[in-house]
Amino acid sequence: MPDAKITAVVIDDEQHSVSTLRWKLERYCPEIQLAGEYTDPVKGLEHLKRDPPDLLFLDVEMPRLNGFELLEELGDQIAFEVIFTTAYDEFGIRAIKFSALDYLLKPIQNAELKEAVEKYRRKGGSGMNATQLEVLFSNIREEIKGRPMRIALATKESIEFVEPSAIIVCTSDSNYTQVFLADGRRKLLSRTLKEFEELLTGFNFFRTHHSHLVNLRHIKEYVRTDGGYLIMSNKMNIPVARSKKEELLNLF
Repeated sequence: MPDAKITAVVIDDEQHSVSTLRWKLERYCPEIQLAGEYTDPVKGLEHLKRDPPDLLFLDVEMPRLNGFELLEELGDQIAFEVIFTTAYDEFGIRAIKFSALDYLLKPIQNAELKEAVEKYRRKGGSGMNATQLEVLFSNIREEIKGRPMRIALATKESIEFVEPSAIIVCTSDSNYTQVFLADGRRKLLSRTLKEFEELLTGFNFFRTHHSHLVNLRHIKEYVRTDGGYLIMSNKMNIPVARSKKEELLNLF
């Protein structure tokens, strides 16, 4: 018996973006069945209220009603998954990343589109997590005010949201990252250390070593012996690569 089709709606104010995404879905994601495509977000919102799909591809920046405002109009009863389509320099991209929501950067790459759809299938299509949505909106408001946002620490069991200041150290564990928290707990997350480094840029984090990313505010001591290492607030000893020593000491 063939797999059931995944119904999807595309909302993007640029017709060429809609047409390109439709073509890519038809060619590379045959399991997707487009139930609607809209360049007018208001009409797209009406469709979502009337006939919710399994999956929504949603542009962030649109006139009249941007992607975040559209979701707010729906409230917390969103029974479908959302994949944002956005550009690096657009407002809200950090809030999306911090909330552990899926997104595709324009121009959308074929492999990334296929992976996003496959990730949706692995999740089982249970609909958007209400807590993630709440944190997304909160992070957007905090971003506007220039205040700290909360980052999603997503494991197989749960999604926890913490402020970056609660993270002491991130250490590489192959394609995973161990995150050590100020309350003594640690979490193993399926994100690379490079992803965390990019995500935490601007929040006083520093890559001391290829395997370690530290919160500068949690450094207690720099020890010059044994090649040089840091003692963190949780008593962890973190090595400092020779090539990073001068840069680190200049930060002090």
